[in-house]
Amino acid sequence: MRNYQLTPDQRRLFSRQGFLRLPGSFPSHLVRRWQQAAEQLELQALQVHSQGLHGRDFCVADDPEGPRLMRFRNLISHASELVIDTLASPAMMALARELCGPGAVPLHLDLFFKHQHPYPVTDWHQGAQHDRRFPYLNIGLYLDDAEEGDGCLRYVPGSQHGLQPIDDLAEHYGWSPPGVVEQPARAGDVLVQDKMILHGSQPKRSEGVRRTLYVEIRPWQAVMESRSQSSLWAHLRRRWMSQVMARADEADWPADWEQYPQAEETLSELVSQTEACWEPALPAVRASQPVYHPEYPIPSELRHLEKKAEVIQLPT
Repeated sequence: MRNYQLTPDQRRLFSRQGFLRLPGSFPSHLVRRWQQAAEQLELQALQVHSQGLHGRDFCVADDPEGPRLMRFRNLISHASELVIDTLASPAMMALARELCGPGAVPLHLDLFFKHQHPYPVTDWHQGAQHDRRFPYLNIGLYLDDAEEGDGCLRYVPGSQHGLQPIDDLAEHYGWSPPGVVEQPARAGDVLVQDKMILHGSQPKRSEGVRRTLYVEIRPWQAVMESRSQSSLWAHLRRRWMSQVMARADEADWPADWEQYPQAEETLSELVSQTEACWEPALPAVRASQPVYHPEYPIPSELRHLEKKAEVIQLPT
């Protein structure tokens, strides 16, 4: 028996609306480990930034509150053991198995840090564009609560099937286009979204930081056929999934999935090989020009801080 399974209703809901919340599905011991890792990575990034240096894998914003970490990328290289344990967890195995399917591999793993306004705003965007012949998932694992009305994610259900007129939607509707859904989450929740769904988030009003681990999963055949990355890059992701299979409960992995090589090298060797073949993530699609609306991107009651804030374009 599987340790975690999606229901038929959950699968239908995801197919129809393009996102799905799985409450409390990320184990508490992994939440705690990632919280500790996030604190260490944040300290590391800010120390490098204080020396006037830049890192390929993190982005620090200098805003009125001082330097604040926005995103730490490429976690495969920075927290490899924890990455494997996370990908091998029951809910993540279920998503790979039931929503992604044979050939599922991890593409990118990032930590996103959302601080109190004034701070860069995540505007309306759609993730990496593709021909949709294969699934492409972006999975958010929440390390902190995201309250309704406090800059949690907003989705436009059903928008994942093609490019949306983001300029027009933002100009006419701001943060409230027809059908928009505001999706709060709690620490330990898993929020899985179709990579192409239209989404964004308003400024965070409360104090403190909200941290979310994002994991992209896609069949490796899709990477090969689309040539979005090199064949070597794609095959390295298969070997990462071999490491996951070796650590996961056998009950969670389909016996007929024979598309992965035997895990032969050590994890540190695989990290070194992956670092040597680093390639950037595919870009998101956003408005083609600056958009003005009385409530977008900064709501009117926060406009007195508008000059201190900015819109940030982060890949997701």
